[in-house]
Amino acid sequence: MQSAALQQDPTPAVAAGRELAVGRVISTTFSVWSKHLLLFAVLSVVAMLPMVLGAILGGTAIPGLTSPAAANPLRPVEPHMGAIGPFIIGALVTGLLFFVEVGAITHGVIQHLAGKTVSLGGMLNTGLRRFVPLLLVGLGSYFLVLFGMLLLFVPGVFLACALAVALPAVVAEEIGAGAAIGRSFRLTKSNRLRIFAIFLVLMLASLAVNTVGNFVLPRLTPFAPMVGTVIGLIINLLFGTLIWVAPSVVYQDLRRAKEGTSTAELAQVFE
Repeated sequence: MQSAALQQDPTPAVAAGRELAVGRVISTTFSVWSKHLLLFAVLSVVAMLPMVLGAILGGTAIPGLTSPAAANPLRPVEPHMGAIGPFIIGALVTGLLFFVEVGAITHGVIQHLAGKTVSLGGMLNTGLRRFVPLLLVGLGSYFLVLFGMLLLFVPGVFLACALAVALPAVVAEEIGAGAAIGRSFRLTKSNRLRIFAIFLVLMLASLAVNTVGNFVLPRLTPFAPMVGTVIGLIINLLFGTLIWVAPSVVYQDLRRAKEGTSTAELAQVFE
């Protein structure tokens, strides 16, 4: 249940010494992610299954999985018309399950930071239970950022940083989509440049890993490029959840800095 304080959202101004510590957030993100690497990866596999099955049923080549010819990421494979329908349906289902995955990861991060046991069942339960508001916040945030990007890019970056903790707010405070977006704007105020720095570092790290997985590894195994591609896909799968751990860490640090809320108090919503 929401407390009166959360409903009124009396977020005070950031005082001296209460700003986000960029280095701490990044190190905490890597720490939480590494300790639950396989658990988070399972969620990604579950979310991706409909798209993969749709591609297989439609005969679409998946690099390193269903077609040796697609093992080379620079060698495109021509899809046939019959592949489009199943693949699109699978991709749409995967897109919906993505929000369950994000909600589940948010649950796991908050539970871990509160010193509690992280379970796959508990994560999935939260992701499914909060699916609708997560979907609405995700779509709303996407269109807001897209609109900002059309206004010469910078407004889009600003909006992305302002909306950085909207999804965690949906999960941790059990509020609706509109309230979560407003909550994120208030919590991130005066810290958006730091949030930008945090996500820039994580995105560069992800880009480096994706480059190795998609381009370098297949070329290191010229005798069997599919082997390198499969290894690259596994690495990308494991590393892909890192970027969704960070918003919850940022959210927790902002709540603690601005409101003095402990992570244990945040985790009470899951009890």
